[in-house]
Amino acid sequence: MRNKRVYDDDDGRTIVDMSEVDPMPMLLPRFKKKREPENSSQQPMSKEDRRVILVSAVGAALLIGAVFVVAAAVVIGLMIAAWT
Repeated sequence: MRNKRVYDDDDGRTIVDMSEVDPMPMLLPRFKKKREPENSSQQPMSKEDRRVILVSAVGAALLIGAVFVVAAAVVIGLMIAAWT
């Protein structure tokens, strides 16, 4: 057995009990599986619902991208106007 280290300033008090903490995996993380509730009232989504959500998400992303492009164009235009 290994000898326990003895420190001069150790008074033996436990600050935090770490006996319930699992060690961190080194190479591959282990994800806990989520359990679905037994009385799930959610129905599976139809293909049309998925398509609507997908089109809405892509449209929102394109709109945000367009705002950034317009803002960059305005900044570049103002820089060109200021230096000429």
